[in-house]
Amino acid sequence: MTMNSFLWNDTFRHQLRGDAHHYGEIVFLESVLKQGMRVIDGGAHSGITTAAMAKAVGKTGHVYAFEPVAEYFSLLRNNMQRNRIGNITMLHLALNSTKGHVFIFKHGEGSGITPVADSEKTPAYATTVAEYIKIHDTRLDFMNLDCEGSELNVLRGSKKLLQKMKPAIFCEVHRDYLKTLSQSVHDIVVFLQRVGYSVTPIQVDQLDTESNFDDCSHIYANPG
Repeated sequence: MTMNSFLWNDTFRHQLRGDAHHYGEIVFLESVLKQGMRVIDGGAHSGITTAAMAKAVGKTGHVYAFEPVAEYFSLLRNNMQRNRIGNITMLHLALNSTKGHVFIFKHGEGSGITPVADSEKTPAYATTVAEYIKIHDTRLDFMNLDCEGSELNVLRGSKKLLQKMKPAIFCEVHRDYLKTLSQSVHDIVVFLQRVGYSVTPIQVDQLDTESNFDDCSHIYANPG
């Protein structure tokens, strides 16, 4: 299902039902976000989750959407303008454990910091969640992370912020990419538990079904 350009309306939401993964993400996000929240969307791509989050937090809330790949960032910007979504700041940046230059490997409609077959290597600049929040002097209530395997790096670079502000975290897990980085879902869970979070496995394709950390699609972390 190609959803590069979209109008956020009832017709589009109905179309989303044909993609259980995307639709499950949206339904879960809408169930936990509240009006007035300040939230990060890491790996915003074309902006589907960004739009859903912006609608959920309302005019008194704000979304900071990060997307490092130029092609996807252009789609994100166009979709937010097309839908007249104003409570959003779009950043043409990657999120990582440290600031600095990184390479992103684009493949198909995805991208990440680990190379895969036939991927296109493109330079990008990365910042940390903590650095961005500090510079812009804002609070942070929630993080949605889909960083194609670099989620643990992003969280490690945010350790002090997580301990201080305690934002809830919804994080997609990419086992193959994590394995390439010598990391695992278990590593993410242990890290979050050590900084004071309770962590729940989520399977967005089947939100009504209990999941486990061996086969979950996402994890949801709440400050304990």
